[in-house]
Amino acid sequence: MIRLFVVVLIFITIYSIYYDLSAGTIPQPATPATAVVPTTLNTEAEAETKKQHSSEKMYIEVEVKAGDTVLTIAEKIANKPIPVSITQLVEDFEQMNEGITPEKIQIGKTYKFPVY
Repeated sequence: MIRLFVVVLIFITIYSIYYDLSAGTIPQPATPATAVVPTTLNTEAEAETKKQHSSEKMYIEVEVKAGDTVLTIAEKIANKPIPVSITQLVEDFEQMNEGITPEKIQIGKTYKFPVY
């Protein structure tokens, strides 16, 4: 009886190793990850173009409720994690709201939030 148990255990072990090596059990990502490389502006014309585009950014006005933060509101607007850094979000928020920092938002007031 013990010999039969050992043979079955060895068979199961060999089969599981074969299955892991041939089919695999770890799911593979659908698309390979891509790296985002930041670029720098080389000319004054490009800097001016960027400045013009940043002033024309789309925004939505939202009334702040209890427990809301600038990050959570921006993620709700985008319905996903925001595609920019938090630093960029803070800069855009301050630019759209006359220098009001995210720490100074008040419940019940309406602020402009960038749409990404």
